[in-house]
Amino acid sequence: MSLEKFGDSFINFVYSLAKSQILGEYDGVKVPNSCLAEALTLSKIESPRRSDKHKKGDFVEKIVAKSWIDGKITEEECVDIIKSAIMKYDLKERNEERKAIIEGFKDLLNEIKKRC
Repeated sequence: MSLEKFGDSFINFVYSLAKSQILGEYDGVKVPNSCLAEALTLSKIESPRRSDKHKKGDFVEKIVAKSWIDGKITEEECVDIIKSAIMKYDLKERNEERKAIIEGFKDLLNEIKKRC
């Protein structure tokens, strides 16, 4: 299994947990690569050159997974960072949730950059 595939599962897990804790009901969410790509663009982490949204999404998945595996950040910290960003959005409305995902992962990437 590649680090990107593991990161994909990890990202979906931490976002779903954050959303579930805010809404008070369980929800399983697939975080779109386009949202991760936009979060990367808005973050302080440099994007890989000549990469499309899929490659940028994979890059984010790899960074987050590697940071967790290396003990730079815990899953609880990931959830808390995402929660603090997304709680001001209406997560039951699709466009609002998209904005929430982008902001949550931008904040997570910026925190990871500070720690690495």
